[in-house]
Amino acid sequence: MGFLTGFLSGFTLTTSVLYITIQVHHSTRLDQKAVIRDQTRMIEWLASSRGAYDRRLLPKDDETRMPLGGTLAPARSGMRDQLKHRWNEEVRVLARKAYNVQWEDVRDTAAEAWMGMKRYVKGQ
Repeated sequence: MGFLTGFLSGFTLTTSVLYITIQVHHSTRLDQKAVIRDQTRMIEWLASSRGAYDRRLLPKDDETRMPLGGTLAPARSGMRDQLKHRWNEEVRVLARKAYNVQWEDVRDTAAEAWMGMKRYVKGQ
């Protein structure tokens, strides 16, 4: 295995592991945020002075109103769904970029870079 191949494969592996780690950490933080929000709503509902003696006196449009089941329904999606959504969004962005790229400019830039690198190597 050549130096360049080894370097690029190591770089790819490292960046992939870092990216996956960051995405898992981000989705875990979002889950924690949703759980804390639900718990805060529950505590605020329990400590609410409105309808403290009779819960039927609470307004109908109160978003923190406790449903009949006794617990607030979790309003969060799973980590798998969040990762899928993030992946699909990134693929969509990359596809849009690839569609809008002027490939002739990329080819010309790569050819100029290759010629410059050849001149640099021959100069030394």
